[in-house]
Amino acid sequence: MEIFHSIEDFAKTGYECHVALGFFDGVHRGHRAVIDDCVMHKGVCRSAVLTFSESPARVMGRSDIHLLTDNDRKARLIAERGIDALIFADFRSSRELSAEEFITRVLRDQLRARRVVCGYNYRFGKDGGGDTRMLAEICTALGIEVSVKEPVDLGGQAVSSTAIREKLVAGDIEGANVMLGYRYSVGGRIGTGNHIGTKMGFPTVNLPIGEGLVVPRYGVYASRVTVDGVTYRGATNIGVHPTVGENEQPLCETFLLDFGGEELYGERAVCELSRFIRPERKFSSVDELTAQVSSDIETIKGIRQ
Repeated sequence: MEIFHSIEDFAKTGYECHVALGFFDGVHRGHRAVIDDCVMHKGVCRSAVLTFSESPARVMGRSDIHLLTDNDRKARLIAERGIDALIFADFRSSRELSAEEFITRVLRDQLRARRVVCGYNYRFGKDGGGDTRMLAEICTALGIEVSVKEPVDLGGQAVSSTAIREKLVAGDIEGANVMLGYRYSVGGRIGTGNHIGTKMGFPTVNLPIGEGLVVPRYGVYASRVTVDGVTYRGATNIGVHPTVGENEQPLCETFLLDFGGEELYGERAVCELSRFIRPERKFSSVDELTAQVSSDIETIKGIRQ
């Protein structure tokens, strides 16, 4: 998959394309229905995803929006669907385009779109003035085919990024994972931490939670951690460690159940959360915390992941 960091860069290729439209935060099951439709029907054209490098909601002032995926994670998830090209457009430079201008200037003239695919609630153009009905009307008149995908329903609830965020914050990691279609994860380079776990007899892999990303409910989770292509079972704590001196920022710290090797500091790792075990709480002593961690590990050893 080729990645383009502007619409103009893609336009220089001269390719015609079938393009999937959306922000695709999380690349969940609903997003996959849109992207997969684009891939399946691309014919001799290239399949492309047009998204934004920044969240439109945050650019417009919604500072309370926390994302499910950063751009690197989003790109990897989209690449897995078989897309040929991913375009990260600059929302700030295109936000003043009217809905009609977006269709004619961007979709027709720059992307040379032969077919566009989007979700049922897709909005576009200045102030979100365009909807799927307008998209279909104008595109059809221009000879561009339009496919609008209905919401993916799981157990009577529509799959959405908002619903997934709510489940993560509530600690319903299993429900979030079902909607995502994969395990929610935290990734990055392993940091040194404060060595509290080592002193307690439980050395941990410490991963930062990226700025602007949603933070799951504070607590202990059964998890899987992959380092250098090897996957280990883990007992993960998401939180601020109130018993041993509260951190300013939440961390993702994991004790690897099956690891007996050397230090992993500086290695890249991905921690996938699979089941919520208990909420984080402040214990009366380090000994009490140590005993609880031992109990958590025994619980997690009995869970199939």
